[in-house]
Amino acid sequence: MPSVPNYIHVPGHHCGSTALRNLLGFHGVEISEEMAFGLGAGACFYYVALEQASPTRWFNGRTARLEETFSELTGAALEMRTFEQGDGDAWEAARSEVDAGRPVLLLTDLYYLDHYGNSAHFPGHAVVLAGYDDEVAHLSDTGFAQLQATKLENLDKARHSQHPAYPLSGHMFTATGSVTPEQLREAIPAAIERAAKAMVEPEFRDFSGLDAVRRLAAEAGSWPEATEDWQWCARFGYQVIERRGTGGGAFRLMYSRFLEEAGHPEAPLAAEAAARWTDLATAFHAASEREDPDPALWRSIDTAAHRAAEAENRLWTSLAGQ
Repeated sequence: MPSVPNYIHVPGHHCGSTALRNLLGFHGVEISEEMAFGLGAGACFYYVALEQASPTRWFNGRTARLEETFSELTGAALEMRTFEQGDGDAWEAARSEVDAGRPVLLLTDLYYLDHYGNSAHFPGHAVVLAGYDDEVAHLSDTGFAQLQATKLENLDKARHSQHPAYPLSGHMFTATGSVTPEQLREAIPAAIERAAKAMVEPEFRDFSGLDAVRRLAAEAGSWPEATEDWQWCARFGYQVIERRGTGGGAFRLMYSRFLEEAGHPEAPLAAEAAARWTDLATAFHAASEREDPDPALWRSIDTAAHRAAEAENRLWTSLAGQ
């Protein structure tokens, strides 16, 4: 089986930061997962209604462009390539890297990966291709203790998912040059500034940043009146706050540890925001356990969502110097 010699899979909390840390570690640069996350300006927020998808209410607490932003801000020599579906070039490019003894970071929709079992679409999930054979790819994936196997045809589907939240075009990243710990450390202020700006001056008004957080707070408590799949929306909301690689608290717990490692005074504000998101996740989980919407539980969701929005506002306006 072709595989990358000396590649070490170290499990982590979040897919992108784990993949980045492991990829850099292979090339001799050791950093924490939290530092990789923070240097990619990883903490962000998106909230959209997707009436033709499931769940119809979809939100996420991290940036959509973690790997690209990490490369841009740090000067780390990561090259991104994309490919059209159906011509085989995406697999050939990834395979050739492994044949040359180099791991490659791939973006996928985990719905198609065999070791997740078609649970729900979640595009942008990062894995590292560390080996393959005639039938399966061997992937280094977040919290799994060992490499995971996915059929080659399913990996191709995962790399070209057209889910509206984040359409993929065979995205892959390779390390093409050297990077030093000093180079990464110097990028910390710019990374914090980038994350704060994305939250207080959102790229997509109403759908990202603090605007999206406020809209979630305004709408979440009334999901049962707005959509038939309110139960799945609530369960998915719980999952994307506490599970699905967030490290807890909608990625804010990881971000607080990044700020602490960076010596930044807003670390406690990020920890407080994480706690408020966890409160909301708990409320979502309780509501999702009922076959019919319980008004008291949905009032708890409304309260928790507004408290999370208040904590987010304190964190990001402080980081932005407002």
